[in-house]
Amino acid sequence: MKQSTRVLIGLGLTILAGALFVMKDSPRIDALSAFGGLLGQESCLCLQSGQEGGEILAELMGGGQYLGNLEEEGEQEEVMAVLENSQTRKNKEIEPDASQPMLGDVETGQSQAVVSNNQSQVLRQKNALVEQLRESKDVDFLWKNFYIVDSTTSVTKKQFDVNKLLSQNMKLKKKEGKKQILIYHTHGASETFQNSRKNVAEDTVVGVGTELAKELEKRGYSVYHDTKQYDRINGKIDRSLAYNESLAGIQKIRSENPDIKVMIDLHRDSVGKGKHTYTTIQGKKCAIVMFFNGMSRNRSRDISYLYNPNLLGNLAFSLQLKCKAMEYYDGFTKPIYLKGYRYNLHLEPRSLLIELGNENNTIEEAKNASAPLADVLDKVLSGVG
Repeated sequence: MKQSTRVLIGLGLTILAGALFVMKDSPRIDALSAFGGLLGQESCLCLQSGQEGGEILAELMGGGQYLGNLEEEGEQEEVMAVLENSQTRKNKEIEPDASQPMLGDVETGQSQAVVSNNQSQVLRQKNALVEQLRESKDVDFLWKNFYIVDSTTSVTKKQFDVNKLLSQNMKLKKKEGKKQILIYHTHGASETFQNSRKNVAEDTVVGVGTELAKELEKRGYSVYHDTKQYDRINGKIDRSLAYNESLAGIQKIRSENPDIKVMIDLHRDSVGKGKHTYTTIQGKKCAIVMFFNGMSRNRSRDISYLYNPNLLGNLAFSLQLKCKAMEYYDGFTKPIYLKGYRYNLHLEPRSLLIELGNENNTIEEAKNASAPLADVLDKVLSGVG
């Protein structure tokens, strides 16, 4: 069969599969839902050569572990309608239209950071949005101004107690000689930058992780930087099982380093061609950062088999980091991105997925972002600032 014909068939089946799969919320048509899921796996084969349909679907969902059970349980709750939320963008793994501005992007901008006379200490500035959030504790204001909600998930007011999120103790007491922060890369092999040299790990998101580790160590933390490329399997890039691979890897590291209490999965975002976004901090062009949370929740209910006992801690950690960044480096961060699955964030309360820069940033811009990012992390972990 010709490739063009396969693509057309694939598109048609995918549309049908999507329509059936969305109907899953109705218990009366479970059979149609299951059929839709099957079609989705099979039709994906026509849309990307070299991977099975199930593997592509697994990649979109965040790992093959999510294909094991399509039955989700749980009671209906008050839900934020994400499809009508103007801040919702397409599934993150599918590149959006590059002509459309993405909320939170700063085009060749100047950070609002104010630097003291010694050019090393950035001073805190009041941020109107952060101040209003702290005063009002209003969840609708929080959702509107601090988050982007992906169409794979939904949010409830029960999950977003503003007072709890802002007051949760995220401090980390330093232990000399003990590894307490883990930086790893689920997509270390496949996430490069605009001027990255081919097959040079230093020019990938792994190299950015090295810089972030150095900056954190300057601030007195002992960091374990895991440089393994979890999306390189049998010598080839294969993202379909990357989250499964990284989960096994970081669990082993944790077992050997029980003092690890902060886990950072460092990524590089994908936004499409033609969107070169950065901010300027202390005279340096810096890539923009986005904190990311997996909600373990679909569009109507919790996903029981992806239970995350540390979801409150995850949400508190990212929100407190976002607020600090807005006060010290306004324009350095996008709104926090919320997506439906778990992304291995369930192991520690201080687990975090960070998207640093995108494919249009230079490796220098990405590495320059390490210092302000480490500063923001330090301010939350130390409780100073």
